[in-house]
Amino acid sequence: MPIVKKAPAILTREIKMEEPVSTLLDDYAQFIESSPDHVINAVLKKTLWRDQDYRKWREQRRSRTDAPGSTTERAGKS
Repeated sequence: MPIVKKAPAILTREIKMEEPVSTLLDDYAQFIESSPDHVINAVLKKTLWRDQDYRKWREQRRSRTDAPGSTTERAGKS
């Protein structure tokens, strides 16, 4: 087992945000001496992970797709 994990895949997405939010993003990135991309990734991870309703919903959805006879399981057996 490797000591260092493989780097996560980095995707490019185009998003639209309100002008004041864009300013906050740039200011915060400058404050921590990092990139706006890093700030967005960190804030989304932290915020979404803290949302208990989202976590429950996501787990329920995963349980359904992992259940025997689910569409994804049948597709893998073809």
